[in-house]
Amino acid sequence: MTVVFRWIFLSTLSRVAAITVAVVLIFMVAESIDKARFLGNGLTVQLLLEFLVLKIPFMISELMPVVVLIGVAIYVLELSHNHELAALRAAGVTFTTLLKPLLAAGAVIGLLMFAVGEWVEPLVNQKLSYIQRVHIDKEKPLNQGVQWLHENNNFMRLTPLTNGYFSVLMVKRDDAGLWVERVDANKGRYVQGQWHLEHAYISKPEQNNGFSTQYLKSMVVPSSLNPTTVAAPDPRDMQWLELYEFEQALAEAGLESNGYLFQLQRKISTPISCLIMVILAYSLCAGMGERLGARSKGLMLAITFGLLYHVVGSAIEVYVTGGQIPVIYAVWFPNMLFFGLAGYLLLKKEGY
Repeated sequence: MTVVFRWIFLSTLSRVAAITVAVVLIFMVAESIDKARFLGNGLTVQLLLEFLVLKIPFMISELMPVVVLIGVAIYVLELSHNHELAALRAAGVTFTTLLKPLLAAGAVIGLLMFAVGEWVEPLVNQKLSYIQRVHIDKEKPLNQGVQWLHENNNFMRLTPLTNGYFSVLMVKRDDAGLWVERVDANKGRYVQGQWHLEHAYISKPEQNNGFSTQYLKSMVVPSSLNPTTVAAPDPRDMQWLELYEFEQALAEAGLESNGYLFQLQRKISTPISCLIMVILAYSLCAGMGERLGARSKGLMLAITFGLLYHVVGSAIEVYVTGGQIPVIYAVWFPNMLFFGLAGYLLLKKEGY
């Protein structure tokens, strides 16, 4: 690692860290003002502080590409303003050599961002959702995940899917505790005291110690056991492998899984976007002695493109959940768009 590489690498990380702290503080002030009206009405000061701290990983996951763009842009402007960039280029340092430490810093930030989304965010989101639902929205808590229900000799296991559907297992026992019927259904919905099951397999024991199985494409089972306290798992509460397996199970059952597939792909695409923002920041703000107005224009463009990236990503998520855009295309479209823009501006700046 050369002195120049280490100098640019560490300086880039320090600028991005400073911008991150500033954005977090601004966010916490704005969020505290918004939530302060609930104080004394189910929300205490301690819960408010906990809510603000727990929301930091979510904010990092949402805004880190924009923070990287602004932080790198500010640092490159510093190099240009102090004529350090011009001196490096005059000494024979190519733009690819200058980009390497910037990209290395972007890669480190992307890996940290992936780690936060993979191991930190799933842990804090459940507590965050509980505070929001119970103490702010004044609603009953929801139990996410598998739930067993019991009434007399009837047992039921519900595994949340999406849109009010569940994977259903029903077991009926006699008074001696022996099972007399088992129903396995790929999906089912509870409507007005009845379970409407699809692709159900009914198993019953035989006298010869075997059992018979019957397949029904659909069936209706009257029952007082219902999913009043069960919610489908939030994709933000799941790690990448859990998301992958859950999304595959939904797809195999023929159920809607766009929200889970979107989050699955986003866990990869968002950290990669940090590298794209590094290239875009350099192409906008690297200058060889331009006037202050030209350098300020580059920073304003960087902020504008950063906000545009965030808006495009948020808007596309709405269309994905509505099934109007293919998920893979929607997730990677912002990266492809801004990578093309960054590449074009960089080549144009270098005279290609």
